[in-house]
Amino acid sequence: MKAIVRTCWQICLLRQGPQMFPQSWILFAILLLVYLAIDVVEFVAQGLRGWVLAPELLLDTGMLLAFFALVLLIWQKLERFNQTLSALLGSGSIIMLAAVPISLAATLLPAHSAMVTAAGLLLYGILAWSVLVMGHILRHALHTWFTLGIIIAGTYTLLNLVMFNILFPIRA
Repeated sequence: MKAIVRTCWQICLLRQGPQMFPQSWILFAILLLVYLAIDVVEFVAQGLRGWVLAPELLLDTGMLLAFFALVLLIWQKLERFNQTLSALLGSGSIIMLAAVPISLAATLLPAHSAMVTAAGLLLYGILAWSVLVMGHILRHALHTWFTLGIIIAGTYTLLNLVMFNILFPIRA
């Protein structure tokens, strides 16, 4: 497990690509469960409770799997689904873990304090880091330019934000 976390961290630092993971459905399932668990923690840190979590959790995870499966299908690289999504889930878990304390602070602090503004800026930084990491993973998975990977990752991120704002407007 230590080697998996280390590999995910190296991917987050843009030092390794998804090809470092074996094509293992067991590893994919483990990383999916870890991602779901950390996603729940992140949503709770944002103040969500109870059954409200289920649709948001399904949307977040479903969009990730479907969008990147479609991208791999379009590039005719669907055989890389397992490694690519394992890398996205593993690195996404680490990035979400970095965001949890900041989200929690933003939720607990008074609404108009300078600390909430600082937390918001940090969360935007983490969002940018996430887009860079997804772009890096796509560069390797699709054998394309880093810039194109970032554009695809940015498109996914924008689509994700728009879908959440449309389907769950109370959070916006």
